[in-house]
Amino acid sequence: MTILSSTFKLFSLLTFLVISISTSSCTSLLVSLKATQPKDAITTTQVTAETFFINGNFDDALLEFEQIYETAASHTDRNSALYGLACTQMILANSDLQLIEAIDNLLRWDANKGTALFIENRHLLTLALRQQSYLIQKKHVAMATREKRKNNVITYQRKKISQMANTLKNLQHQLEELEQIDEIYQEKRKPL
Repeated sequence: MTILSSTFKLFSLLTFLVISISTSSCTSLLVSLKATQPKDAITTTQVTAETFFINGNFDDALLEFEQIYETAASHTDRNSALYGLACTQMILANSDLQLIEAIDNLLRWDANKGTALFIENRHLLTLALRQQSYLIQKKHVAMATREKRKNNVITYQRKKISQMANTLKNLQHQLEELEQIDEIYQEKRKPL
């Protein structure tokens, strides 16, 4: 449900109420208000939750969608709240487990929706997917940086090991030369 269509519905409802007040008695107006209040309250809360989401206030949007999900009387309202909840969880997901939970809720929403038309606000899902794309790119860059750093350390360590092996060979060669010199010296020192 888009904000524009929700605003139009609210405007239509207010227009209806003004006309009802001017043409009917107070008693019939109160009866009609009580009959429409739960649906209108859910719609208002849904618009509020979507507005929070669009404006980047995801924590409040999450609370609103959770409230709608827990209190909605109709299957459609409950499923729309599940969609908003899944999108909000996805945009807030900082770990793989949180992302998996959000995707599971999105899959539940899709299964519950069945063949019904897509009436939910597509911008919520688009923004959530854009955020996850950004986070995946950020993780990829961080992993590439770590990999490059690790490879640099490995290359440096291999170079050092090679240098140490060369130094060890040189020392072994020098030791052999010293042993040969020592043998010659010992031979010269022996009394004849």
